[in-house]
Amino acid sequence: MKSATAVTGEIDDLNIAADELTGDIREKLSFGKSSLGIVFCDADVDVAELGRQLHTRLGFDIVGLTTTATIEKTSGYGDMGIVMTVITGDDVEFTVAESGELPETGYRELIGTKYSQSRSNLKADPKVIFIFAPYIVNITSENYLEALSEASGGLPVFGGVATDHYELKYQKTFHNGNEFLRGVVFALIGGNVKPVFSMEHNFSTTVERRGIITKSTDNMVECVDDVTFKEFLSDFGPVPDEESVIFHYQSTPFAIELPDYEKGEQPVVRALCTLDHGNRAGGFLSKMPENSAISINVLYRDNLSQSCAATLDRLTEKMRQNENYEYSLIMVSTCNARHLLMGDTKDIEAKILSEKLAGTGESLNAFGFYGFGEMCPTAVLPDGRAKNRFHNCSFAACAI
Repeated sequence: MKSATAVTGEIDDLNIAADELTGDIREKLSFGKSSLGIVFCDADVDVAELGRQLHTRLGFDIVGLTTTATIEKTSGYGDMGIVMTVITGDDVEFTVAESGELPETGYRELIGTKYSQSRSNLKADPKVIFIFAPYIVNITSENYLEALSEASGGLPVFGGVATDHYELKYQKTFHNGNEFLRGVVFALIGGNVKPVFSMEHNFSTTVERRGIITKSTDNMVECVDDVTFKEFLSDFGPVPDEESVIFHYQSTPFAIELPDYEKGEQPVVRALCTLDHGNRAGGFLSKMPENSAISINVLYRDNLSQSCAATLDRLTEKMRQNENYEYSLIMVSTCNARHLLMGDTKDIEAKILSEKLAGTGESLNAFGFYGFGEMCPTAVLPDGRAKNRFHNCSFAACAI
């Protein structure tokens, strides 16, 4: 498998943008029997038109999402632009599915059906699923992961959640000329591919508060140990009066050891979004199962650099272990909360990406996006199934 990446700063005239992107790709890459285009772009881009133009020019599937900012191995950090990577080969296969706008109920079954339909288009066994997911207030993003994990028998799922410029109103996913506010797009990759994964969310080793969730419903935590969530939170410091508190706790990650947590596995991180002051409960962006251990930690700017570097070091070591296989692409999914915490040094992660991969040559491309949640396995079970997890505040990477 081979890949090539192209970048443009043109987001208004999409005819020019599509010409620049496809022209650059064609100069760098000869297409094999099967190809796939992955695009991350500024949220102000008309993604349906962009996808249509790219698909028309290239003739194969284009998938992607809108993002606050992008990172890329050569061009670095970009907060207004479009980045596209094409992966291609004669010994790999790609097939794409889209859910359409998800209904309020029955969406898990719908995703499972779409997986089965797309799987039937592959001759080779799929090895990994790339997911481009929507942000929907009343549907936590684990539902997409759980649906795909169940339908696929535990294939690893990697990707993240679309976002806009922090308004969370017009973020979109897309496939060719179709755009979705509430739609999941995913790509199955089969054949000669050996995906490896790495994820970190380094923060202060000092745990400010720790307990066990004793009462919760979906993403709402009502009690920790023998007190209400609001009381648990107040031991850490003053509790805001507002209902929306996500910006108050950007640098305060909640590390969660889920009920099936195993020794040595990385905990997941959850972002506190709202406070129900009447019920003294906390609303998170993700499911918060009862009997999970929850701890309040502190995230500093230096931790961003450490986790980014650690993720890439671990990933490249895993790549080296597959010594008879040549990796072509690293895709990164990193968090909007990290983007906010970087302040006036938002290119930290892009610089580390470039530095860590400086000696890898043009055959290995790397690109990524800032989203409202990262999806990456934390472990592989003895039977080969992946422990697919949804994360916040993390830097995650997949190499194929």
